[in-house]
Amino acid sequence: MNLFDYFDPTFITPVANGLEKKDSIMSKLQFEIAQKLKIHKNSLVIIGVNENRNSNNPGASESADQIRKYLYSLSGSIVKYPLIDLGNLKKTPSPNNTYIALQDVVKFIVSQGASCIVIGGTQELTWPTYLGVSEQTKPINVTIIDQTIDMGCDDGDFSSNCYMERFLKEPQENLFNLSLMGYQGYVTNTNHINAFQKKHAELIRLGTVRSAIEEVEPIFRDSNIVSFDMGCVRQGDSPGSVNPSPNGLYAEEFCQLTRYAGRSHRIKAFGIFDYNTKNDPLGQSAHLAAQGIWHFIEAFNSSSRNLSLTDPKNYKRFYVKSPIPDIELVFLHNTVDETWWIELPASNKTPNKPLVIACSYNDYLMASKGEVPDRWIRNSRKMT
Repeated sequence: MNLFDYFDPTFITPVANGLEKKDSIMSKLQFEIAQKLKIHKNSLVIIGVNENRNSNNPGASESADQIRKYLYSLSGSIVKYPLIDLGNLKKTPSPNNTYIALQDVVKFIVSQGASCIVIGGTQELTWPTYLGVSEQTKPINVTIIDQTIDMGCDDGDFSSNCYMERFLKEPQENLFNLSLMGYQGYVTNTNHINAFQKKHAELIRLGTVRSAIEEVEPIFRDSNIVSFDMGCVRQGDSPGSVNPSPNGLYAEEFCQLTRYAGRSHRIKAFGIFDYNTKNDPLGQSAHLAAQGIWHFIEAFNSSSRNLSLTDPKNYKRFYVKSPIPDIELVFLHNTVDETWWIELPASNKTPNKPLVIACSYNDYLMASKGEVPDRWIRNSRKMT
């Protein structure tokens, strides 16, 4: 694939109050788009996409480089795997051309065994990102963090406010699990919530995330794609969104969730979208987005990328009697990274082996007390 055809290089200078270049991420980045650029397995590849024409967010047209100013000034000591910045996708004649280009690039990067960091642009870019990943691996788990559910246009519109319908229409053999977390009930249509529930998709309100943030970690650990709308963060911590809200995630919680995403051994694409430069005169949101990306990179580099659950040396098995007749719950405790997993019995959809999904230690404790974890119930319904 000739990446020259897709990208304009970026020449951004880091902010002045950051680390010296030799100590920063900028010193670890590979910028050159060579004719035969080699993207190695486990590389992280940064893609800037300034597409905003199907949205009400004009500030997103400058978002990628604004975030880079802060990202390039942060510590580079965390980088172990190759980190490549391809620059920004060239402006195209139409948004649809941008979507096709992004899909092509993501497909190529994932085919090389690498993962993408997409700096948007607006959040409907999650859909072409998904299409690119799905051409290389199936089924896929997608997690979206947003203050509302972006769907409901009756005219078939596809935009940053109306793209979720496409995910809900995907067959389960392509999209196994769709999670949306951080939504705020007072700005969310009840019909949209019902549509999610009918598809056995996972909806987690803002209050639930904030009250027990460690319990959403398994969702990220199981995700192939994670997409953040900067509107998920409260206005006091991040004014740079289209519709800033006084409620939302705190900055620290946002960074914790981005770190969870980086821990996933399955992650193929991570995106920060709908940053509005027009509402961010002091660069506060750009700085926060950069710190979120930094936490993702740090976690990606600190985890064991090739860790296998099939290697018995890595885990211990725990068998728990279940109140469901003829069902025994099987938990796996990974002794390398201290994570917990649960098996779903083989079914018509997975006839050769049980499905292993991420869970928490609390799920194991619940099962030990005779309660069947919600994760097991929700996912087992998808297996029938």
